[in-house]
Amino acid sequence: MLPVAASAQSFTEIQTGMNNFYYSAVDIADMDNDGTQDIVINGAIDSDGDGNVDKTFNEVYKNDGAALSAYAGLGLDATHLGDIKFIDYNNDGLMDIISTGLSYMDIVNYKHYRFKNTGTDFVKEEELPGKVYGSMEVFDFNHDGKLDYAINGTQFGHTGGGFVNTLDLYRNTGSGFDMIENWVEGTQNGSFKVVDLNNDHLLDLVLIGSDINSDPISKVYINQGGTLALAQTFDPVAVGKIETADFNGDGFQDVVVVGKDQNDDGYFAVLMNDGTGTLVTQQISMPDFSDASVSVGDLNNDGYYDMIVSGNVDYNAVVKTYLYNAASQTFTESTVTGLHQLGGPGFVQLFDFDHDRHLDVLLSGFDWSAADLPSLTKVFTNNSTEVNLAPTPPTSLNMTKNGNRFNFSWSGATDDKTPVNALRYEIKVGSSQGAQDIAKYIVTTPSWFLELDPSIQNVYWSIRSIDASKVYSAPSDISGTLGTKDVRIKNELVVYPNPASDKVYIKGEKVSEAELYSADGRKLNVVLRSDQSIEVSHLPKGVYILKLKIKNEITTRKLTIK
Repeated sequence: MLPVAASAQSFTEIQTGMNNFYYSAVDIADMDNDGTQDIVINGAIDSDGDGNVDKTFNEVYKNDGAALSAYAGLGLDATHLGDIKFIDYNNDGLMDIISTGLSYMDIVNYKHYRFKNTGTDFVKEEELPGKVYGSMEVFDFNHDGKLDYAINGTQFGHTGGGFVNTLDLYRNTGSGFDMIENWVEGTQNGSFKVVDLNNDHLLDLVLIGSDINSDPISKVYINQGGTLALAQTFDPVAVGKIETADFNGDGFQDVVVVGKDQNDDGYFAVLMNDGTGTLVTQQISMPDFSDASVSVGDLNNDGYYDMIVSGNVDYNAVVKTYLYNAASQTFTESTVTGLHQLGGPGFVQLFDFDHDRHLDVLLSGFDWSAADLPSLTKVFTNNSTEVNLAPTPPTSLNMTKNGNRFNFSWSGATDDKTPVNALRYEIKVGSSQGAQDIAKYIVTTPSWFLELDPSIQNVYWSIRSIDASKVYSAPSDISGTLGTKDVRIKNELVVYPNPASDKVYIKGEKVSEAELYSADGRKLNVVLRSDQSIEVSHLPKGVYILKLKIKNEITTRKLTIK
């Protein structure tokens, strides 16, 4: 994978019929499992065309791969100056919606809503106090398969009165949500991400914004057994956004930060992960952006994550792309043609609109070049004709169970351009073949675990790999090699000791055949003895996949040789 020099990025606007949103936020996901990326927008509009924004309006747009159509509005329960996210909070396979912000119907009482996806519409299920000037994130913090979420921003205090900045966790119980108020110190005009920084499968937190004293902060919290502990502080940044990606392909997530520093000057940096979860600042030269937004993805089809940034520079709207150079491990600004220059407050998002495996651009914000200063919302398709193949799915799936913990690991996925270590994965777990009623979400490591209810003894699961252009592989389907598309665990089978140095034993059902594979898929020479033991002393240290045949069924186990 050779680095590609910074080159022109060419886009063409397409007509969508979307509303032009003001003070907006967006989320993109496949809400109905048809393989295309749909859109929900939180914002306000000029409903009567007089040039003045006058109505809060949130809308869902369905994508058929060629056009966007208005699918559902969220009625009078709309919000702006906040955030909105897709989330399947009831694990029925349909994306629901959560939102927060204020409404022109009631500019004093900020709201937070949950909308259930019925398959034909969205129905409000919950109305709660909300926040403004903040953001939301969706994740499974306690590994129970049920998606939690958190909201950051400003609201009137629940107790004691006055305005407060809090970051609140909403923990999914399966029958509702329990709120943990002030999970960590919150911020205004900031951003946060919940991401595994040190690859220990526990989710950490990165946070920027202004604290209650209006002082900018930047903090990293590391998850220590379910508790977030402050680990690092950085150059303070507010009025900004953050995103995460494995830019250098080392298998660890990096963080990009764009905003304003404590002197109200523009700030743009990538916090590069050193491989232990510690972040190291790599500042990038840029104009004095304000109200900036950022999105990450492979823009030039070299397999590495790049960045696109939109915002304002001296009251002019500016959109710029920054390409990652793998050879120098630096970012270079590239020339962009075809994009309308729109500034903040608004958003920029990279997504594959037309399913051609090239990243397109969804852009919303103010057109500072127009006399009436409208806020526009536009989609631009990527004109690249370079071939970008979908990644291959993992070929080696392994699952073990220890008490209520199900441990999943996989390997063998490849891509024509994205480094294997930079691949992300969608894990799907169900109670029957093909189901996703236990868990479905994206992880950044080739292994994960779930702590499930004791009543769950057997699960079926599959994996899809995702490249830097956000292209998904087919689901893992490796029947006849190292497993099956949906792998059912056999609780009674035990491989011990593990890790091993001389010999391993297989306890439980009678194994008729055993094969051992290296992490890169090579079959190794081992012999299954009559006492169901395998000699491994001749093998190098490392992680291996043990394939076992029991009653004409195949199961796999991960084996570590020390």
